[in-house]
Amino acid sequence: MPHLKVVALSFVLSALAASALPAAAQTQLPPGHPSSPQLLAAEGVMTSANIARGAADVCHIDAAKIAHFKDAARANFRDAPDFDAEWALGYRQAQATVDRFDKLKTSNPAEYKKEIDEACPALDRGIDEVTR
Repeated sequence: MPHLKVVALSFVLSALAASALPAAAQTQLPPGHPSSPQLLAAEGVMTSANIARGAADVCHIDAAKIAHFKDAARANFRDAPDFDAEWALGYRQAQATVDRFDKLKTSNPAEYKKEIDEACPALDRGIDEVTR
């Protein structure tokens, strides 16, 4: 099951890259949709921050690249009510993933390397796609 988190994180990043919509497009929800544009944007910010935390603390991707990713998230999720608070929350929520990788690094180095080798290139490429 832990491997699923890595795959899910990579999938989320790919989905984020594919669906990064301008703020105007985010507001066109079907009638009766239970989520507001603000809620969807806030979730996008938190997910982006979660990805950034994994990129920084697990994959050691360059801080400038991650800062550029944060800027892209700010531009893509303009409807977020409080970008900075939502970013901070998403960043904190990634602590469990960071801790899991830290533990895996010492408890099962082969599995750690396998997961890092799968997840980190995908995160790096996904960030590149979002920040183009």
